[in-house]
Amino acid sequence: MREYIANAFAAWFIGFFPYFEIYVAVPAAIAMGLDYFSAVTWSVFGNYTPVILIHFLYEQIIKNERINRWFAKLTSEKFKKMVDKYGSWFVLIVTPWTGVWVMTVTMKVFKMDDKKLLLYSFISITAYAVIIAVLIAIGIEVFID
Repeated sequence: MREYIANAFAAWFIGFFPYFEIYVAVPAAIAMGLDYFSAVTWSVFGNYTPVILIHFLYEQIIKNERINRWFAKLTSEKFKKMVDKYGSWFVLIVTPWTGVWVMTVTMKVFKMDDKKLLLYSFISITAYAVIIAVLIAIGIEVFID
């Protein structure tokens, strides 16, 4: 039981850490001996944690005048309109490429609807975690047979 908890925490932590995120968390969790379901679950939970943290702490973050000015310089009305129109697709497709940290802050800066942001980022993270786990299972099956 201790080993499972340690491995689950490691999968969560790797998923939480920027740059590693879901791409390293799922394979590492499987390599540590977690079953596929647990590997995906804990990795997704770890990778989704920053989305929740940024969502709830964003108002505190922008109270810093320097950060608020920097975010204001980055905004564009043209991109804001694109986020309003295609934001859900943007989150689904771009999350694995930019990472959840960058994607969440970007969508908060452009004021994407919070419910959509939370839902579509979770769907994106979960979908890519499942795809990674399936590809690993197929790869292992190919090499074992």
